[in-house]
Amino acid sequence: MLQAIGLSKKQLIKMLCYEWLVYSVFVMLVTLILGSGLGFLCIQAVAKTVNPYFYYSFPWLVVLIYLAILLIVQFILISYTNGNLKKQSLVEQIRVTE
Repeated sequence: MLQAIGLSKKQLIKMLCYEWLVYSVFVMLVTLILGSGLGFLCIQAVAKTVNPYFYYSFPWLVVLIYLAILLIVQFILISYTNGNLKKQSLVEQIRVTE
């Protein structure tokens, strides 16, 4: 719809890239903060009730792999969408959304 009022394809692609970047950063922060906090609380609960020798260590390798996979998926989605936007005209894009 924004293209119908004058947004160019280049501006649309740039806007979508920024939008996905914001979503990705938000997802990364929420999952890292909540996941780490909940993991720490679970280990503390288990250590108090079952085994006092449990301790929490932050899983750096798992976090880095998660972030890498998330970024790869985002880049794949961006390139796929860019390819589709470049192939279709404005009229075709509007027709598909109806």
